[in-house]
Amino acid sequence: MVKLRVEAMKKANILAVVFSVFVIGCFASARPSKPPSEPDGFRGVKWGTNISTVKDLEMVEQVKSSNSDLVWYTRKEDTLAIGKARLENIFYVFWMGTFESVWIDFNGDDNFETLKNELFERFGKVAESEELLRKTDRGRGRSASPTKQAGEFYGWWGKLTEMALSYSRDRQKGTLRLNSRMIREERRAYEKEMEKEKR
Repeated sequence: MVKLRVEAMKKANILAVVFSVFVIGCFASARPSKPPSEPDGFRGVKWGTNISTVKDLEMVEQVKSSNSDLVWYTRKEDTLAIGKARLENIFYVFWMGTFESVWIDFNGDDNFETLKNELFERFGKVAESEELLRKTDRGRGRSASPTKQAGEFYGWWGKLTEMALSYSRDRQKGTLRLNSRMIREERRAYEKEMEKEKR
């Protein structure tokens, strides 16, 4: 009886190790496969730069956010391209006067594929969100996940910068977002504190 119990425990331990390796492998595939070369800002403006030191900005309407502490700008004569991908616009977002993030819009399958390949080349190839979910999803016959319904999504998470590329083939529209991890965390902590004070 004891021998059977020991054998069963050995099998359970082996299965646990195999499952852990599988799950780690799945999540590791969401990370860049090449050494990190993450940006610290965008086009010469570092995260955390004070707005007063950036001279070629023009304020735009805050169409993407209702947060009044976030102010959106474009840069005069900015090149609306990354590699060979053509872009619709590039917004530089400042939180309380500090450079926090970039929001880039683009249109069309060709621009999406070109931009995706450019990002894979620069920052490492990552799995599409839906592919990652399929690898770790135990449920069979479930409806399409929210990420699949929204379109394709790829993410890179570095120590300094988070990047997210999303695209809807139905709408032929996509977005690339880059943000400073440190400033985003500071902003979230500040907003939580403000919420507490309101209560």
